[in-house]
This record gives sequence, structure tokens and C-alpha cells, in this order.
Amino acid sequence: MLETAPDKLDAKRRSGVYGSLRLWALVSIAVAILPLIVAIIYTMVEVTNYTDKSKVTLVKSVQGVEASRITLNKLILMEQSIRQYKVLNDAAIFETYQEHRRAFSEGIAIAQAKGLNEKFTHNIENLVQTEKQLNHDILESSIEIQGELAAAHLHVFDLLTKQARDIVLAGELNISNEATNLSELSEGVQEHLLYAALVSISLALMLTITFVYLLTRPIKRIGRAIRHLGEEGFNQPIVIGGPKDLAELGDHLEWLRSRLNHLEYEKSQFIRTVSHELKTPLATLKEGTELLFDNVVGELNAEQLDIIQLMRMGSITLNDLIDNLLEYQRTIASKVDLNRSIFDMGQLIERTVEEYQLPLRSKQVSLESKLETIEIQADYEKVKIIISNLFSNALKFTPKDSKIGLHLSIHGSIINFIIEDQGDGISEQVAPFIFDDFYQGNMPDTWQIKGSGLGLSLVKHYLDAHNGQIQLLPPTKDFCGARFLLQIQTNMEAGNEGGK
Repeated sequence: MLETAPDKLDAKRRSGVYGSLRLWALVSIAVAILPLIVAIIYTMVEVTNYTDKSKVTLVKSVQGVEASRITLNKLILMEQSIRQYKVLNDAAIFETYQEHRRAFSEGIAIAQAKGLNEKFTHNIENLVQTEKQLNHDILESSIEIQGELAAAHLHVFDLLTKQARDIVLAGELNISNEATNLSELSEGVQEHLLYAALVSISLALMLTITFVYLLTRPIKRIGRAIRHLGEEGFNQPIVIGGPKDLAELGDHLEWLRSRLNHLEYEKSQFIRTVSHELKTPLATLKEGTELLFDNVVGELNAEQLDIIQLMRMGSITLNDLIDNLLEYQRTIASKVDLNRSIFDMGQLIERTVEEYQLPLRSKQVSLESKLETIEIQADYEKVKIIISNLFSNALKFTPKDSKIGLHLSIHGSIINFIIEDQGDGISEQVAPFIFDDFYQGNMPDTWQIKGSGLGLSLVKHYLDAHNGQIQLLPPTKDFCGARFLLQIQTNMEAGNEGGK
């Protein structure tokens, strides 16, 4: 299973993912701009309808008014012809009257066909009836009484002229009203178009945000999965949905996670096996060295005792290295479980330092201790490992015939423990990496056994579990080497339940 190629993993799951990232992007763009397209089409339809309606209304009104004006002009000409006919009694003039009347009838028919409004139509009907009656009376009049009838007819022409003028005024008023209506309609169209634009833009933005979220969500999941691999470990499976491309990338990450998890397991097994295998010969070496030191096999001279002392120091150092490896393995394998108890922090430091009396005497290193009696509620063994690693680190890098400073104090509920040496110190380039796993700085020439690079890493792990912290302090005149400040609370009930 672990050797399976990434492109073959979860083939069934990938087959259920539709479309590539490019297809998703194209569909997202198409759907996002769809409201804008609908708004554009709606705008075109509204503007076209408004334009057509404006054109029809205005043309109809203008033509109706123009026809009514022609009617008025023809009516005036008719009156003039009748007046001339009355005076001259000429048949040609009467024929001119008939021509003007035909033109009048055509104009009145055009105006009547437009039917601008009810009042306009009613006035035209009255005008038509009055004119027909007048024309009938004129045609029915005898030649003998023509002169008398003409005088009465002229009075009717005055009424007809007034009616024609009323029709023209009604048509002009209708144009004004239609212009007002079109203006109001224009405002309504503008308002509708504004609403359509706002709705379409809002929908487009909402759809865009939605699709951006849908497209970026699997990418963010991939980012979180990568961070989880780097920070938390390789136990949580990686499942990425979404477009086919990103799902395949998630399968690659899952394959990588499986491989890394397998390699981590093999590394852990190797460390555990090697550490336990080294414990047995180391115990034998240590026991034999102690027997020689106790003169069990005979009296030893001074040179032999020096060699035995070096062997004893080497066995202590090797034992610390193996213990660090085992502690590191237990730390990364699971969360740190804290077995809390109440103990004296100062006494714990003294007992821990007591275990290093042999290398202290060998390097002729003295201690400058200022330890207060402070009770703390914490995990005794893990705090002991913290103190032991810090002290062995200081002892490793401090030169012969120098001193190590230990200062323990309390401020409120915070315990401050400072450990400092007179070694070469830690450079600014190295300082950011000293708490990394397996990181090793420059080893001193006097220290022949190379460390594992896990001492300060374990210190950081266990301090995190105790909700404590450690920081590197600048050197002082008395202690020019590495200076560490460890801070931890006296009461751990409010602290973390476990660490990495």
C-alpha cells in the first residue's frame, strides 16, 4: 500500500470529481457574468420599447396637430371663398370653395384618424357635423335667397373657426401632456435600469465571491494539510475535494504523507532499537568501570585511576545521550502526559547537579548557586530532565577552571531559573536554531563525545507542556558564555494538559 504510486491512489474517489480547475474557472466566470448579460438584455429591451413608444406617440401627436392646423387653414379659405361668392356670385369662386372643402375634409379625416384623446376626437366630431350641416344648407339654398342665406352661413363659419382653433389647442395640449408622460416614463425606465444594474452587479459579486470561495477552499485545505505535515505529524489522512486537478494534488499529498509516516515509524523503531541495544553494553561497561574504581581486582596507581575516571565520565555522557534519544522518541510518539506532584524546585536542582560531581571535579568547574526554597506543582521527572539537560549543556561548553551560575527566584507565581556559564557563548547566527531537533552547534575541543542535538529540543518540548518558556539572555561581565532564563508557573492547574 505504501509503495503505491500517487497517481493510482484513490482512483475511485477521483473518478467522482467532475471537471478540472480550468473548467471550474470557466463555468464560474460564465455564471458570474450571467446576471450582467441579463441586465444588458433587459436594458436594451426597455430602451427599445421606450424609443418606439416615444416615436409613435410624438409622431402621432404632431401629425394630428398638423392635420388640425391644415383643417383650420382650409376652413378659413372656405369662409373667404363663400364671402367672395356672396359678393360676386361667380360659379368659379363657388368651385374654389368646393376644392377647399375637399381639402378640409381630407385634413379633418387625417386628424380624426389620429384620435389623440377623447376631447380632441369629440371636438372633431362636432366640427364635422356642423360643417356637413352648413354645406347641406348652402347646397340646398335656392339662387333667389342665396344672398340671404350667405349672411347666416357666415355666422356659422365663425363657429366652425372657433371649433377648429379649439381642436388645434387640444392637439397642442396633447403634445405637452404626452411629452410630460414620456418624461415620467423615462424616469421610470431609468429607475428600472438602475435597479436592474444594482441587482445584477450584486448577484455577480455574490456569485463571484461564492465561486472564489469554492475554488480557494481546496487550495486552503492543501495549505493546511502541508502545515499539518510540518507541525503536527503524519497521522491525519489528507482528503482534498473540489476540481479534479486539486483532488489529484491531494492524492499526491496523501501518498507523501503515507511515505513520511512510514519513514517516521522506521526512524522511531531504529532509535528505540539502537537505544535499547546500547543500554546493555553500556551498563556492563559502567559496572566494570565501577568495579575497577573500587579496587576489586587490585590496587590501581594514579595513572590507572585517571583512565578509570575518564571511562566513568564517558559512560555518564553516553548514558545521557541514550536517555535523550529515548525521551525524544517518547515525546514525538504521543502527547506529553504530565504526572504532577508538589516538590521543592531548589532541592531538585541540587540533586540533579549532584549527579555531575565527577565531571565537575574533572574539569575543575565550580558552582555559584543562589537557590531559594520554592514549591512547584509540576511533573518531577520532566522538570528534572529540563534541569539536567541545561546543566550538562553548560558543563559541556564551559572551559576548565571556570564556574557555572545557578540562580533560582520567584516573582509572583512565576519561577525564574537562570543558568549561565563562562564558555564561548552562542552567536546570533546560531541562536534561532538551538531548540531545533538534532541541531548541533560547534562542539568544544575539550569534549570528545559528540552530542545528539536533542538536549535543548527536549527542554523546549517539556517547557511547552508545562506552559513555560525559555529564552537566551545576553552575556554579562562575570558570565560571558550562554545564559538561559527558564520561566515556569508554580501552580500548573491552569497550564496545558499536554504538549507536542
